[in-house]
Amino acid sequence: MVAAATDEQIVQAVHAVGTEPTLNRVFEGMQSRFVPDRAQGVDAEIQFVIQDEGSEHAYLVSIHDGACSVTRGPAEDPKVTLTSDLVSFLKLVAGKVGGPQLFMTGKLKISGDLFFATRIMGFFDTVDA
Repeated sequence: MVAAATDEQIVQAVHAVGTEPTLNRVFEGMQSRFVPDRAQGVDAEIQFVIQDEGSEHAYLVSIHDGACSVTRGPAEDPKVTLTSDLVSFLKLVAGKVGGPQLFMTGKLKISGDLFFATRIMGFFDTVDA
């Protein structure tokens, strides 16, 4: 859906289902798309904050001992925090736009370990969205 849709169409589709249910499915999918071999030696908590219509939706992706888990809510001390608007986030996880491009255009804000942030999406297979 993300590849062929306009930004407005993406927003409409997500809002028709609901932002939280959509994000819950995306983050659940990240666990199944996690590739442990790509994250060897990684021990980190990654905070994602997705902004939509004045609300923030926080998710914590934990990578420890070759496994990935996701929880809803803010992290106390993540290695890195990635903050983005809804459409940019969906394009990022679908592999339709890269993190550096979003960062350079101000659509992705990063706090914490910037170098580590450049590696994160490589820990996961992309999804056809």
